[in-house]
Formats: sequence, structure tokens, C-alpha cells
Amino acid sequence: MPKLPPGAQEVLARVPWKPIFQRLPGTWLLLLLPFAIFGPVYLPASFGIYYFILHFLFLLNNCRSAYGMYVCYNNAKMYSVTDWLQKYCDDTGTVDGNDTRHDLPYEHVVHVIILPNYKEEMDTLCETLDVLASHTRAVSQYKVCLAMEETEQGCEEKAQTLMRMYAESFYEITYTVHPAGRPGEIRGKSSNVSWSASQMALRSGGYGARHEHEVLTVMDADTCFAEDYFSAVTYHYAVASPEQRKIMMFAPATVFDRNSKNVPVFVRVTDMFWSIGVISNLYPSSAVKIPCSAYSVSMDLAVSVNFWDAGPEAIGEDMHMYLKCFFATEGHVIVKSIFSPASQCNVEGTGVGLKGYINYLQARYTQAKRHLWGSLDTGYAIRRTILGLFAPNADTTEPTVALRNTSVTKSGKEERKTNYRLRVLAELMHRILESHILMGHLFTLIITSTLILPLRSSFSYALATYFWGILSDEPVHPYVEFALNVSFWVRMSIIVPNVIMIWYYEKYHQWVGFERWALAEKQPTQTYNRLQHQHKALDGKRVDSAKSLSEVANISGTTTSSGQPQELRSSDAFIISPAHAHLKVHYLGKRAQLSSPREYPRNLLDWFTIPVAGFLFYVMPQFHAQVSHLFTDSLDYKVAAKPQLSRPVLPTSSPAAAYHDQEVSIALPRDLPLASPPPPAYDAAVSGQAFNLNLGMHKARIGMGLGYESDVRSVASSKGDEGYFEEFVEEVPGSVERVGLITGRV
Repeated sequence: MPKLPPGAQEVLARVPWKPIFQRLPGTWLLLLLPFAIFGPVYLPASFGIYYFILHFLFLLNNCRSAYGMYVCYNNAKMYSVTDWLQKYCDDTGTVDGNDTRHDLPYEHVVHVIILPNYKEEMDTLCETLDVLASHTRAVSQYKVCLAMEETEQGCEEKAQTLMRMYAESFYEITYTVHPAGRPGEIRGKSSNVSWSASQMALRSGGYGARHEHEVLTVMDADTCFAEDYFSAVTYHYAVASPEQRKIMMFAPATVFDRNSKNVPVFVRVTDMFWSIGVISNLYPSSAVKIPCSAYSVSMDLAVSVNFWDAGPEAIGEDMHMYLKCFFATEGHVIVKSIFSPASQCNVEGTGVGLKGYINYLQARYTQAKRHLWGSLDTGYAIRRTILGLFAPNADTTEPTVALRNTSVTKSGKEERKTNYRLRVLAELMHRILESHILMGHLFTLIITSTLILPLRSSFSYALATYFWGILSDEPVHPYVEFALNVSFWVRMSIIVPNVIMIWYYEKYHQWVGFERWALAEKQPTQTYNRLQHQHKALDGKRVDSAKSLSEVANISGTTTSSGQPQELRSSDAFIISPAHAHLKVHYLGKRAQLSSPREYPRNLLDWFTIPVAGFLFYVMPQFHAQVSHLFTDSLDYKVAAKPQLSRPVLPTSSPAAAYHDQEVSIALPRDLPLASPPPPAYDAAVSGQAFNLNLGMHKARIGMGLGYESDVRSVASSKGDEGYFEEFVEEVPGSVERVGLITGRV
């Protein structure tokens, strides 16, 4: 693509693209309304073409979703039975994970796991940490960072309590406190993650250092990963070439398998389609793979792009970070699909009966509005595309990543290289418009055409004849009639990919949510070896927690009194498919306590609610968000509640009860070197400078038990994350940047 002369590039860069494109989706949507009504009369050819194009794109979307679900289901099974360490050794010719003949040994990869949270219940955080701590290499490879918000009262005490409880469970557990009121930021996940990631980069060498051995993983406070997610990420990252590692991301599939049985059917089916939408762009040959909610990125790439953006435009932090990396690498960012899914919860409301049902729907609508608020990324992508193609040297506000030798892995394997070509950009724009534009426009045209266009095959012929008589004395134009008839059959043909998609989604949900866990329990030797590995990893490490090391091995049902492996039994009330009974699933770690199996044939009834769910939680929020963007890019709302775990009160004679409410004095290091993230254009020579902050002595109130196994139930939060995302702060005079980055080795 030819570039403009330098003078023209500067002029193009000075155009205020951001406010212009911010309003593009809303303007387009409002112009669609008169077009839908008067287009068949005055612009019949244009109306017919646009009507058919939307239907054709919708058909492509459903076909891709069916194919994506097929690929995901089969790959999810493959991931569960793969020994990733052995695969690494086979591919690299090494003896084990510590063999230094390969430039990055498998066991040397470190996972920096960031848990952004705000007013989360301790039980919610504890379950997420319990699941992570159950992984084989948690003690040797996981650095967990609790990303706290300064606006949450008592956040530091909460973080210190969790640090004390899990100090020996991970290689390291730390926390950061995202300062309130930083200029140009909104409070939310993106700004919190950006702050936390920048502090973790400083801690492990600074911005100017190489972080080749580190992978950042961002996950919500109630998200749970099986062990094979991190094992697969480690494999793909370690076998890549050094240059490829600098531009790698990892996008997992998703599944809502925790509390879906407790939410209204419209909420449940919306989130199922949300998962399908994510999965539909993860098939290996896809040139564009947009992560969702929980994902991983190499630390080097995060540093190179100056971490996450923190303004209103980045409220959809997952897609926005992908777009930022995509354009910073001129489309060369390498995204590996990981088919061990992120287990997530549906949002919940409060109350019971009809009032509670409505509150649940309101909670999901609030979340849907936030999702569609991310249509700001449509304008961001168009702006970056224009400047990247025609004025690449004029836009100095956006980071770029130097690229070389990114097409071949260390072991000589060819990688699919994503070129910065019009085809790739067109695919990217198609995915973005599909996410933020397609459904609202298609629904609007279908409804208006049904009401005003009198086709004899239509059930609304009498009503449409009346309205058409008001608009025109002429019959419906042949172009319009032809487009409507063809599009009708296109809609009918969508049933075929939908049936395939539903079939494989149900099998996928059953496998990743239940069958693989039951099969993993039948491998007691793996569990025993995992415990041995944990004990070995603990050798020589300092342990400061009040929990006894004996608890690491004291897992009910895994060993006999002599310490030998004991056969486990599945407690799940469902039948494993005969086609899967022979599979040997590798150790997955601890399973999340809430679960929602889908029972046949009742589960099939969910899918008939798709039209209503799509209108409630896609079309309406799309209009709401995009019309609002005509006036503001800031979102003031409350994050909906998620399910929480309820644990019984421990007997006063138990050791945990003695630990409960104990006041512990934790001595923290003074003058800890810390720094705030650099501005977009920072001087690399001074980027490692730090500021001293006296953290002094803190008191931590230990306010809960040690996480003993118990029966749990889903209970609705009466609080949620109130005030997490609020107004866009342009300037806060006299604001003081404050952070607490505290090591778990207290």
C-alpha cells in the first residue's frame, strides 16, 4: 500500500479521528432507521443489496460458528489427553523440562497471573486461588498478583490475608493497589491490569530488560483454569523462537458451566452464544483470533506496547489489547488458540420470585451494555488502520514492535505468518463489524420489512399492506421483493449450521465441564506424582504461612495411610460417554465447586429462546450503547453480581477456628523500589528509575477459614462491584500515585 508524502501524513495524523469514529456506529444505526422505512420506496436497489449482504454475512457467521465448535470440541479432548511436557521433549529433542540444550526449558517458563478484583468476597477469591494452587507447577512457576483497587476500603488487609494463607502455595504471591484518580484513566479492569502488569514487569527486571521467560495471564476473580491450560501455554511458548515469543498471545475457549442452572433461560442461552462467538474465531487457520475476558500475553509484548490502555476507549480490555498488539506488530502478532477453556460464571441478580427473575435479567442487561460499549473499538480499529496504511510515521502516540525472523520456530517448524495485507485487515474489520454492527442492523431491517413490505407469503401481509399504502402507491419494487425472498431462504438454510453448532456445543460443554474431570479422577498415579512434584518444588523454599505443609498431601481420597496412591471415584451424577471411557485424561487440578450439567432433553429447549435473548441482550444494548456514544465515551454503571460460595461456620475447637479472626502482625520491607508506568513515549534510558515508598508496618485481620472442603451453594451478591467503572477523570489536581507491591515471602 503506497504511503502518503510526509506533509500529507502529518495532516492526516492531525485529523481528530477519535471523536469522529466514536460516533460512527451510533450515526450509522440512526441512519439505518429511515433507510429501513423509506429505502424500499426511494432506494430499492441499495435496500435490496444491503438486506441480502447482512443475511449472507449472518449465514457465514453461523457456518463459522459450527465449524469452530467442531474444531474446539475435538481439540478440547486432545488437550486433556496430551502430556505437554513429553510433547515438548519430543519436539525439542530434550530429555526433560530442565534440559538447557533448548534455549528456554519448559520448567523455566514463569506464569505471572493477574487477578483484578474489586469488592470480591473472600470465598470467591479463595476458590480461584485454591484451583490455581492445586496445579502441579504452582509452586515452581506461578507468580500470582492480586490486583486491588485503592477505592475498595480494606483492600490491602484483604490482600495481606490472602498472601498469608497462600504463601507456600505459589512460587510467589504479591499484590498491587491501583491508585484512584490517575489522569486520563477510568476505573476498571483495563486500568487495573495495566497498573499491575507494569509493576510486575518492574519487579522482574524493569521495562528495559528482557522478560523472555515470563507469560502474563489475565483472569477474572471468579475464572477457573484447569492445569492443562498453563501446560499448553508453556509448551507453545517454549517451542517458539525467541523472536516469536516477543509477539505471542494465547486465547482460550470459554464455557459457562458453573451456575448456569440458577439463572433465567434467556441469560443462560445468551452466555452460551457468547462462548460460541469466542470459539468461532479460534480455529487454527483463522488469521484473526480475538481473546475474551481471560487470556495470556508474553511479558515482552506487554512491555513493548506499553501495557494496556486505561482510557474509556479500552473498556473492552480484551479486544482492545488484541487490537493494540495487532497494529503495533503490523498484523504479525501470533495468537495461539488454547482449547482448555476458561470456566466462568453467569451474572446473577438478587431476590426471589418474579422480582428476582426481573433483577437477574437487569443484571445481564447491565453486563450486555458494557460489552456493547466496547463498540468504541470499531472506531479505534478504523483509525489505526487508516494511519497504519497511509501515515505510519506520523502517529507517534502509538507503540510499535520491531519484527524479525518471526516465521520459523526454534525447532524449525513453519508458522502461519499473518501479513499486514488488505485481506487480513478486511478479515479483522469483518470480525469487528460482526461483533458490534451486524445483529442490530439485521434485526432492524427484518422487523421493518415484515411490518411495511406486503409480500403475500408473509404472515403480516394485511398489516404491511396498510403501512405500504401510506408510503407508496406503487407495488413493491422487484429488486426488493427478490432480495426479501432470497434472504428468507438464506435464513432457513441457517438451521443446518445451527443444528451442527448446537450438537457440538452440548458435547463440548459435557466434556470440558464434567467428563474430563471424572476421567481425570481415575488416574490416581498422576495425582500421586503431582504431589511428589509439589514437595520437590518446595524443597529449599522459605515457607511463612501458618498452614502446615502436611496439608499439601492431605487430600482426601488420593493416598492411603502408607502414602501410596488410592483409586478415586467420581461423584458426578452423569454417565460418561462410551466413546470417551477409554481416554486417559491427565491431571487437571482441583475442579471449581459449582457446576451446572445440561440435562437432555430439557437442555434443547434453551435454544428456542435465541430470538428473545438476542433482542434483550444484544439488539437493545447495542442501540443503548451506540446512541450514547453520540454524546459520551464514558460509562457510569455497576458491574452485576456473580455467584459466591457459602461455607459453613467452623467449630470453635477446630484449628481453622483458632486461626479465624486471629490478628497477625506482618512485617513488610521498607523503601521497596517501585515506579509508575512510563508515558507512551518514555525514555528507555531512564525507564528503570524507581520511586521509594515507605510501606511500614501493617496489620492483617485474618477473617476466614483455611478453605476446608464443604458443601457449597450459589448465593447472589447484594453488593456486586458497585462503582467499579465510573466517570472518566480528565484531571485530578494534587492526586498522589500510590501502590503497594508486596512479596508473599513475608
